Amino acid sequence: YAVCFLVDNSWSVHAERMVEKVKGVVLRLLEDAAGQGDKVALVAFRGGIPEATVALPLTRSAALARRRLQEIPLSGQTPLADGLRLSRLLLRQELAKHPDAVPLVVAVTDGEATVPLRRGGNAVADALAEGARLRRAGILLVVADASRAGGGLNADLARAGGGISIPVAELAPEAIVDLVQGVERR
Repeated sequence: YAVCFLVDNSWSVHAERMVEKVKGVVLRLLEDAAGQGDKVALVAFRGGIPEATVALPLTRSAALARRRLQEIPLSGQTPLADGLRLSRLLLRQELAKHPDAVPLVVAVTDGEATVPLRRGGNAVADALAEGARLRRAGILLVVADASRAGGGLNADLARAGGGISIPVAELAPEAIVDLVQGVERR
């Protein structure tokens, strides 16, 4: 697998005291994936700038992944569409080099998209469109819902991406394999 973790490090997730829990879950998943020989990448939102960034290019290094995850700063806004776009571009580059890789985006978010791709755009519509682009690119999508009560657009995003949405509390390394196999069969 080539797994890109999109981590929502915005204020809305922080306000719910979910950021540390999210980082803990993602850390376990990163270490497990890297331990299995899978490549992992990390995309997050930039602190103070309304855009996403590749915090960690694809690697098999669990130590590097752990360090980068712990260094992710808090972000004020949620450029979810940009994060999905960067995840897709990163995985498409990997597929060009390694066509046999199985690309997967694990988006850990509360689904409260606040930043559109273009000024004057619609943040929610852009995120859903990026979800659909993932599906067309053959990239699997698992949305780990970090919202309080299943709010936000997570279920719609998973549907648009041809993937699934699960509560972040249910996200575990062994569950990812089952989830991915379920998404692959669709």
